[in-house]
Amino acid sequence: MAIVRAGPNEYLLVGRRGVLENRGSAVTVYLRPGTIYVLVPSTKQEAAFEFTQETKDGVPLRFKGTFIYRVDDPAAAASMFDFTAGAGTTQITTLLTHVCFGELRHAVSHMTMVECIEQRKTTLSGVVSAALQATIHGDGDTGREWGVRIEAAQVAQVFIVDPTLRQQLEAEVRNEIKLKADQSNMHAQEQIQLAELESQSRVQERKLAEDQATLRREEEMEVAQIARQRRARTETLATDRQVLDLDRERLHARLAADRDRVNAEAPVRLLRLKTERGVLAEEVAVRELESQVKALEVERDLLLTRAQQDLRMAILPLEQAPQMVQAASKVLQGTNLSIYGEGGRLLGQLAPLFDYLTRALQTATQAPVAHEAEASEPAPAAVS
Repeated sequence: MAIVRAGPNEYLLVGRRGVLENRGSAVTVYLRPGTIYVLVPSTKQEAAFEFTQETKDGVPLRFKGTFIYRVDDPAAAASMFDFTAGAGTTQITTLLTHVCFGELRHAVSHMTMVECIEQRKTTLSGVVSAALQATIHGDGDTGREWGVRIEAAQVAQVFIVDPTLRQQLEAEVRNEIKLKADQSNMHAQEQIQLAELESQSRVQERKLAEDQATLRREEEMEVAQIARQRRARTETLATDRQVLDLDRERLHARLAADRDRVNAEAPVRLLRLKTERGVLAEEVAVRELESQVKALEVERDLLLTRAQQDLRMAILPLEQAPQMVQAASKVLQGTNLSIYGEGGRLLGQLAPLFDYLTRALQTATQAPVAHEAEASEPAPAAVS
């Protein structure tokens, strides 16, 4: 069995049953006897081309360009080109170079010298790229893919072949460059002046804009400050309203609690008041009884005192009667009284005295009997 190794810059294609199979890069494969294989490079290939062609105005120009390609489908490229001896890339380069020659000659023949020089990176490079893409991807339905990808294509340089014409053109170009430089200087000075004027106007406009921006910022700051103050006042009012609502709710809750407490305590208080009223009524009754007792005691004391006084007054005549009789006897002692004459007149004058003594004795003898009768009567009952 043969051993085939593929480097990192090449593809290994193995032919099996009439089909090329890509085994990849940087691989080692053991092949059976009779198996074919081919190595296709995977690196980028650069090709340069150079040719001379007259333009539409009869000026011969020399063109130099390059294009870069690489194989991205090794199976398709191996079916189109022979890579067994390493000539596949040469074949691809030669064919693509001829394509560039044909397309560029046709395009340059329809362009002037100035157009070729000015449009080498646009028109001419675009012609080269389009021709190469159309070639490698096949023309029409019968075309086959080359398995190649164009990565860059451009016309790098354009030269004038005739020396005299080149010098003349160079002189014209220099004059034109000088004229353009002078015009550019004049234009630059004008632009400088215009720029200075514009700068001054821009400075004024910027200053005006800055002043307007400053005024706008100040207005915005004032508006923001007013908004903040209004918001703060609103928040304060909202907070005060919430506090008032809380106080009102707390007051309502307290009133409700007091009302509930009063409603709950009302029966107990009424019962207590009723009980207290009963107690006070009983106390009043007791006080009235005590007052009546005291009044009776006072009345008893007064009656006792009065009875003692009456008894004293009754006893006093009895006590004084002997003295009165003795005094009267002393008055009449040693006198001879007669109811006739002067003795009769004296007895007539003493008659009231005797009557008084008689009544006093009667009163003194009757008073003890009356007091004994009053003492024997029962005392009046106490008023309840």
